[in-house]
Amino acid sequence: MMVRFTKRDSMRLIFFILSFFSFTSAVQVTFIVDMSEETVVAGEGNYPAVYVSGSNLNGPSGIEMTDNGDGTWELTTELQSGDYTYKFRNGYYDYWDGPGWEGDNGLIEGGCAVGEYFDRLVSVGNNDLVEGIYCFGSCDETCGGSSIEYTLIWNDEFDGNGAIDSSKWFHQTQLPNGYSWYNNEIQHYTNRLDNSYVSDGTLKIVAKKETYTDQGHTKEYTSARLNSKYAITYGKVEIRAKLPEGIGTWPAIWMLGQNISEPGAYWQTQGYGTTSWPYCGEIDIMEHWGANQNYVQSALHTPSSYGGTINHGGQYISSATTQFNIYTLEWTPEQMIFSVNDYIHYTYSPETQNSETWPFDSPQYLLINIAIEQSITSSFTETEMELDYVRIYEASTLSNQIENMPETFFLNQNYPNPFNPVTTLRYQLPNDEVVTITIYDMLGNVVKNLVKTKQSSGNQSVQWNATNNKGQPVSAGVYLYSIEAGELRHTKKMILLK
Repeated sequence: MMVRFTKRDSMRLIFFILSFFSFTSAVQVTFIVDMSEETVVAGEGNYPAVYVSGSNLNGPSGIEMTDNGDGTWELTTELQSGDYTYKFRNGYYDYWDGPGWEGDNGLIEGGCAVGEYFDRLVSVGNNDLVEGIYCFGSCDETCGGSSIEYTLIWNDEFDGNGAIDSSKWFHQTQLPNGYSWYNNEIQHYTNRLDNSYVSDGTLKIVAKKETYTDQGHTKEYTSARLNSKYAITYGKVEIRAKLPEGIGTWPAIWMLGQNISEPGAYWQTQGYGTTSWPYCGEIDIMEHWGANQNYVQSALHTPSSYGGTINHGGQYISSATTQFNIYTLEWTPEQMIFSVNDYIHYTYSPETQNSETWPFDSPQYLLINIAIEQSITSSFTETEMELDYVRIYEASTLSNQIENMPETFFLNQNYPNPFNPVTTLRYQLPNDEVVTITIYDMLGNVVKNLVKTKQSSGNQSVQWNATNNKGQPVSAGVYLYSIEAGELRHTKKMILLK
């Protein structure tokens, strides 16, 4: 396994390491292990404990980790730059080849074993890092079977220079209450290149101090607020971003229900606005307040808790405003997981899932903006949020998780949506039924009789190529697709772009 040392050898090694690195700076290294498939046994304190152990990580005794309460254990410690070999250990150390150590075979088969004793390896540089999550005794990131595989279905890499891609983004500029924005924000959002543009492979959202008059109201600050012209239900959202700084700035990457009734919002202008906030649901992937520099937070707003919601969690990112970091949401029918650089800081999984706690079974769209709070400092002049990419993925194994044996009739939102010229309609049948799927325009006229046949229970799908019953291409606009199966009927909207 690992190099063996006597107690005297260990003391000499520790003294040498301390002496050698006395003039170099240490960084924070966080180890995380998933113990959900293990029975954690008593450690040195006669209570259940897990350790990180290595020849240069306190020897075989190791360093005790902290139970996160969700099956994972975590340790953050300061390490100098260099390579460290280690293993996780369950319970008390007796001898090198005794019980409790991670098995060699699991690490060998997974391809993460290194060296003569088949240890894990972490290479520490000049920046803080997170090592894990790892399943105990395995190279897998999580325990409990295969990981979810994702397929990229929508993205913006922000290539080129100049204005944003108007086929993917909408500038939301209308003051929703007629004179101002919500949350006591004091800026105008504009569609000017001064406040949002693409250059050198990134999107810049720029907040400025300047006198600007729009819609009959003059304000002293401007910024930009983008709405995505794409909405999803379930999947993964990944954004690589560098955040602005300054007390009184409030950058956010977040989502709202496609059905929100909000004057001037993109989907409201497309006829989807039927539901008020918070009943539409809100998902805050990343929020950052300049008064609490480098603390990023994720939160959920639902009918059961909104505004000062109790559903939130966050973490400090020392490089939030100086380097790009990856902000991720993983959204399944059961939970939402929020992370930065794969380090999870919040999981939302309500014990009781209903319309009050989970308005998240319908499409949500992305928003990106920098708001200006009333606490903005007098010295503020300008700041920007920079995005390297926005990527949205579909969970390709999601059907295996929730749809193998449908218990209820369900019509998914078509994807992609908006689309041009082909989109896929997916639905689940709990029983064998005669299925009819029809496409209508917004006046209720039949555009396309897509399906009329008996189908077996299970997961079904069909594509529409934006043609009518005569095989002719139809014009851009909003369409309805309706499915009937026995006595059941369900209808949704979709948008065709040209």
